[in-house]
Amino acid sequence: MKKISLVLLLLIAFLFLFTVTGFSQDPNFHIYLCFGQSNMEGQAAVERVDKTVDERFQVMAAVNCSGEVKGQWYPAIPPLTRCYTGLSPSDYFGRTLVANLPDSIKVGIINVSVAGCKIELFDKDKYENYVATAPSWMLSIIDEYDGNPYSWLVDLAKLAQNDGVIKGFLMHQGESNTGESDWPVKVKIIYDNLLNDLGLQADSIPLLAGEVVHADQGGVCASMNSIIATLPETIPNAHVISSSGCTDAADNLHFNAAGYRKIGKRYAVQMLSLMGYESVYAEAECATVGGNWNVLEDADASNRAYVTVRPGWQSIDEVPSGEENMIHFTFSLPSDTTYAVFGRFNCPSPNADAFWIKLDDGSFEKFDELTTTGWQWIELYNRELSAGEHTLTIAYCEEGAALDNIGIKNSNIEPIDAGLEAVNTCVPEYTTVGVNGQNSYNGYSLNQNFPNPFSKKTTITFTLPERAFVSMKIFNLQGIEITELGGKYFTSGQHKLDFDSQLLPEGIYFYKINTGNFNLTRKMTLLNE
Repeated sequence: MKKISLVLLLLIAFLFLFTVTGFSQDPNFHIYLCFGQSNMEGQAAVERVDKTVDERFQVMAAVNCSGEVKGQWYPAIPPLTRCYTGLSPSDYFGRTLVANLPDSIKVGIINVSVAGCKIELFDKDKYENYVATAPSWMLSIIDEYDGNPYSWLVDLAKLAQNDGVIKGFLMHQGESNTGESDWPVKVKIIYDNLLNDLGLQADSIPLLAGEVVHADQGGVCASMNSIIATLPETIPNAHVISSSGCTDAADNLHFNAAGYRKIGKRYAVQMLSLMGYESVYAEAECATVGGNWNVLEDADASNRAYVTVRPGWQSIDEVPSGEENMIHFTFSLPSDTTYAVFGRFNCPSPNADAFWIKLDDGSFEKFDELTTTGWQWIELYNRELSAGEHTLTIAYCEEGAALDNIGIKNSNIEPIDAGLEAVNTCVPEYTTVGVNGQNSYNGYSLNQNFPNPFSKKTTITFTLPERAFVSMKIFNLQGIEITELGGKYFTSGQHKLDFDSQLLPEGIYFYKINTGNFNLTRKMTLLNE
């Protein structure tokens, strides 16, 4: 009898071990939990560009929706939160991760968020009191999570742990708690509860918390960002994601689609850095550009600008001398390791596909046969580089070869699209190009604003040789559009536009005219009284 019992115990133990092994986590499936209020839900309309996604990026359906079943994984085509939400930071967080991680890694998102809610809704010991006074429109959202969004998120996370490994939490919340200095303590309660309920360790699970719409966009809750900035003092493994320059909707409360894409990528850059993946990008038009280069506009280029040598200039057999023929990129690297250096080129033919390039104090090398189809990334170097400052210098070789930006990565995974956000940002000062493609005003002109420097108001004067539609946009030093003057047809002759700085902070601003046949950017200085 004892022998039979022993055999049964061994058989049960074997079956248990087999079961556990059969359903073990895939360490290459990285899962992230997302929670917050409306900006984490996603409020911007999903556009065509957002509907194509790498199959390695998955979302677990948080609710039953349009044929998707709660608790099942699907390709992460937005919306990722519920049926009627929109684009969110989690969209471009996941897309950016899979684009910069090895092909063996998959990324999964679970997003449980409630528009308008205070952080108390996710406190499992206080949510009932909060729900009791919530408005009816919010209750309809909360009801989709069975009245308890925190518990709903934890249940989905436990289910997901059968498939992969939780790597971090993403939060965007704070608008409804604006001005509450104890907000970080409330967030820590939720962070600690998630760790305990899911069997996770704080040192391996970062909390990425995004700023609300920034003051540079006129964010109505921007004062909350000073409180959000203190979160790492309360949660050591918390990391704050800047919203500076992330464009917003008309309500100054939610981001627009471009803003969601940008801040989502910033969440990803932070996570990649924590995982040991480092990258630096730099814009060609914002580098130190010699006078024999043109800065031209292209909607497909990052920052809508690229550089190419002036027409008729080339130096095929030797490096051209003189700073006017050079572009200098200066960048800093965080560690001593192997880096791949990429350039994003548009070189249309074998006769227009070469540059002279050198790294730091090395010798110039001729990089030929860079022919591309449109804008493409090409690896230039793969070598050991030390931590600290470095310089990449590019001189022209063949006329017609164009450069958009450069990327430096501690992996050889090729950048995608136009790359990530550059360390050097600027408003492009486009070269004046007339209808014949040469450097000529052809009867067009844009004068220096007067007075300059100015306080409150200044006047911008321009001249047209013919009737034309004129766009005159004002940008700050970060390249963020402040306002547009004109935006209509003007007759030939001289015209004046008045710019009222209103409550803008003092500093450098740019004004750019674009008529279709003529574009030019000039600088002006605002000095507040």
